[in-house]
Formats: sequence, C-alpha cells, structure tokens
Amino acid sequence: MTDTQWRGTLVPPLDPDSVAGRRRTGEPAHRRLARAVRRVFDPSAADVEELAQLIAAVQQPVTTGRRIAVTGVRGGAGKTTVAALLGRVYSRRRADRVLAVDADPESGSLSWRLGAPTGHPVTVLARRAANGDIRSMADLAPMLGVAGHGLWSVPAPAQPAPAAGAVGAARDVGVGLSRYFGVTVLDCGHGLVLPTPVLLEAHAVVVATPATIDGIRSTRAALDRVTDLSRYVVALTSLNDRSEGVDLRRACRAMGVLGVPVAHVRFDRHLAGGGVIDVRKLAEPTVVAATRIAAMALGRAKPL
Repeated sequence: MTDTQWRGTLVPPLDPDSVAGRRRTGEPAHRRLARAVRRVFDPSAADVEELAQLIAAVQQPVTTGRRIAVTGVRGGAGKTTVAALLGRVYSRRRADRVLAVDADPESGSLSWRLGAPTGHPVTVLARRAANGDIRSMADLAPMLGVAGHGLWSVPAPAQPAPAAGAVGAARDVGVGLSRYFGVTVLDCGHGLVLPTPVLLEAHAVVVATPATIDGIRSTRAALDRVTDLSRYVVALTSLNDRSEGVDLRRACRAMGVLGVPVAHVRFDRHLAGGGVIDVRKLAEPTVVAATRIAAMALGRAKPL
C-alpha cells in the first residue's frame, strides 16, 4: 500500500489491525459446552454424520481444476466472507492445492481476510502469465500469497483498477492458473444478469444473499433472469443475530423452487467484525454451513 494525498498532506495507509478490538469466538461458551456434552451422550448424532458426508463430498476427486466463483447481487451480502470460508474448507479437506483469487475490481479484501495480503496483484500476475513467465508451480509459488497449508492467494490491485481490465485479468488468472490447483475460488464483483467473464468461465457459481426480505427479493429476481441455473448455489447469510421479519425456511423454499440448492450461514460473532478469519474461532454451525456450500458447489460444477 502507498501513502495517499489528502488536502495537500501525505496520509499513511490505514493499518487494519490498528482499529481491531478483541476478536470473539463465533458463539458463546455455553453453546459450545452444551454441544460437547450432548455428543458425549450421543456420539452418533445426526449432525456429526451429516458433516462426515459433507466432508466426503468436498474431497471428491476432480479430473481438472475446478473454478468456483462467488458473487452477489449487491454489496454487503457477505460475498468475500463466503469466498474466504470456501477457500479454507477446500484447503483443509482436500489433498490437492487450492487457490483464492480476488477478482473484485474495487480493491477487494479476500487475501487480507485470509491473512495473506502479499503476493503479485491479479493484474500483475495476468501480465506475467501472458509474458510466459509462469511455466510451472515452481515459477508461480513465489508470486502468490501463502494463506496456510495448501492454500495460496492472489490479491486485488493496491489501487482500484479499471473494471474491465481487472475483470479480464481475473479471468485470465483463473483460467490460466487453475491447472495447478484442484480448486480455485474467485471472489467476484456484483452482478448476475450481465455475467462477467469470470462467471462465464466458472464451473460453479455461489451467490451470497443477505437474509433480509430485500436481499432475498433482489436475488430471486436476478436468478429468475438467468437462463441456466444448473451451476448455481445460494449462500443465505445472516449478518446479525436476528432475522427479524424473515422466515428462513420460506426463504430457502423461494430459492429452491428454481432448482437452486440453498445453505444458510448463521450469524457468527467472529465473522461479524470483518477481520482476518481464524478457523479455530468459528462457530461449529458456520463450519458445517461452509462445508455444505463447498460440497454443493463442487457437486454442481459443470465441465466447460
């Protein structure tokens, strides 16, 4: 990041850690304790079996690298959070490499949320690939951010790039580099009706949708205009601890009538602050929901 000019004075860039407070765990201790006690007396609980099935689906082998695009109809839908969660799930559960690409042209934050803000920005990496500088994973690895075991990342440009150029670069990076990775997760800009090249080149699309009446309405209206929904999955996100005025079961059915599977990501205190995601502090329902979305997306991924 570079200093910015403001009213004739150089202003240093903001260090996100300077405004961070205490990072809480995803759910209160009494809930975690109650779940642990219940499982002591019922080790074959249905949710344990379901998670095992979801993990098996996430681990299914792929013949070629799969590209999973995450988008939304509007901002504030939890799009980047969902993309970061998917990157973590795939990298923790799969034996092959996983890449997380920030394909949002407006200075996205995916790499930062994963704790790996360094690396060649997507526009630079696309240029290096076009110049023939990348012939193997050994060439590529030093250009990427390292977000943990098996997970690499490509950050957005430090300064907002022209939308067309950034989206084209993200498309080139996703398509050109996915052969080195089992799964590539792309955090895209907003829009479904006029899909970007990144969405068109994705094997599956996850649509982050806020669990509000207007969020559900606008997403459903956008999906109604999509010709082929066979690659799509909806991630319904609760951005606060109350879903006032929203019947979540009816919301899921409203999407489900289109033949699109829906998974609900409940409110998670750890995610609410928008900081770097620590998987150890996530609520268990969040982990299960993220695994469910990852399994759905991989299961609906279509050959291109």
